[in-house]
Amino acid sequence: MNQVRLGMEIRKWRKLRKMTQKQLADGICNQSEISRLEKGDSYPSIDTLQAISVKLRLPLSYFFEVLIHDDFEAKEKMLDDVKVFSSKKDYEGLYRYTQELLNNGRFLHPELKTYLESYYYVSLYYLKKHDYRYCVTELYRLTDVEVNGMDVLLKTRIKNAIAIILAENSKHEEGMKIFKEILQEQVAAEEYDKMRITILYNVGKTQFVQKEYREALETTEEAIDLSIKHRDMSILGQLHYQQAQILEELERPFEEIQASYQKSRFFFDLLGLDYYKKILETKKGEYLNTVQA
Repeated sequence: MNQVRLGMEIRKWRKLRKMTQKQLADGICNQSEISRLEKGDSYPSIDTLQAISVKLRLPLSYFFEVLIHDDFEAKEKMLDDVKVFSSKKDYEGLYRYTQELLNNGRFLHPELKTYLESYYYVSLYYLKKHDYRYCVTELYRLTDVEVNGMDVLLKTRIKNAIAIILAENSKHEEGMKIFKEILQEQVAAEEYDKMRITILYNVGKTQFVQKEYREALETTEEAIDLSIKHRDMSILGQLHYQQAQILEELERPFEEIQASYQKSRFFFDLLGLDYYKKILETKKGEYLNTVQA
């Protein structure tokens, strides 16, 4: 029974729901009790835990899993490993990792299984092991799975993957429709605010492909501003690269384009995104020198 882990989860979800300890405690208990719970100094009564779960919009069973299952940390590691494969575009590694976890006979939590399956189908698509229509169909199927606690944005992430695949296969209107639906979602979670950065990036990319360059620039710069606001560097390199590409099409001054490409290289270096850095240096090397040729 891991009370420290329980406290960490209560604190995590309170933060995601943008609540203070006082707001969470209101009508349930004293703020000091919430503080002790989050520090792992005490256990809540079943009634208190039930009230906390209702206020955080989580099923009570989620917290029971935190308390009872010894493999909770292992599950967290799985989520982190998948994110690393995905961020580095290592689709072969992602495919093998998710395939092994899904096929090794272990009893996976339904939401964890859905999470792994979503990335499995994404890897199938990028490795061209299946037609994009098959992968989109399977991803749509996963959006019907009930999501309660493990990842509040799981369905949103899956819809984003569907929209990207559609847009990459010239189904721009279908993809843009899904992107816009996601941007209109009302989710009271800090993580959703950060995810909007990724969605805006994808919208800008689709607008760029459709040669809507001014709209693409506005969308991309909105995403850059949001990244700065939330101090989220995760895709700032990609955003500045996209910004530079758009500036090229708009025939902006060399120095302006160069500045964006140099910023993208800085963030690729900083975050160890060698895949993107190699593309940048191969395709846009003339912009990476300090002096115009």
